[in-house]
Amino acid sequence: MSKLIFVDTETTGISRKTERILEVACIEVDNRHRTGRQLHQYINPEKAVEAGAFKVHGISWEKVKHEPVFADVAESIIDMLKGGVFVAHNAPFDMGFLNEEFKRAGFDFQIGRDVEVLDTLKLAKEMYPGQKNSLDALCNRLSIDRSSRVLHGALLDTELLIQVYIAMTQKQERFAYAGKKDQHKSLRPVSYHACVLDDDEARAHDEYISALR
Repeated sequence: MSKLIFVDTETTGISRKTERILEVACIEVDNRHRTGRQLHQYINPEKAVEAGAFKVHGISWEKVKHEPVFADVAESIIDMLKGGVFVAHNAPFDMGFLNEEFKRAGFDFQIGRDVEVLDTLKLAKEMYPGQKNSLDALCNRLSIDRSSRVLHGALLDTELLIQVYIAMTQKQERFAYAGKKDQHKSLRPVSYHACVLDDDEARAHDEYISALR
């Protein structure tokens, strides 16, 4: 099986048509172990950050205005993703934003066409139907320490997601070589285009996450 590239993004808002990426993280995992290959980059989104998004990740335009724009880092992201499987929690959100940014920057590269996609939110819903399956909820359910997750951040969330995925799929580990097709039956190309907060921030966070689903 291809190597897994775990990905998370933070954005200026929730609409990929009008909002932009301001942070991206990619971490490569092979045979359930990190390879040491990763990419973490803050990005100048060339626009202001919506108040609701800022309450979720705490990244202001002032913080990233001197970072490179997406077009300057697009090739590095593509190189990271090529030959692997794109893994994200609520993958349509992250891949939608990244595909829009690639298109805007003039790169003919599409996640879901040029690389396969694994949506860990979909996987979690299949494993835990009717339960909360946010990254926070999964960390709690699987006894993964998320105490350092005060606000959303692409790199930290990606590192937590790796632990969540490995914990969710640990029963399959013994079949890694004997039953690859069964183990990864949910892997296929797709075509579709969390934190310690006060009460107000928690409400804003819930509204923001609900809008992503």
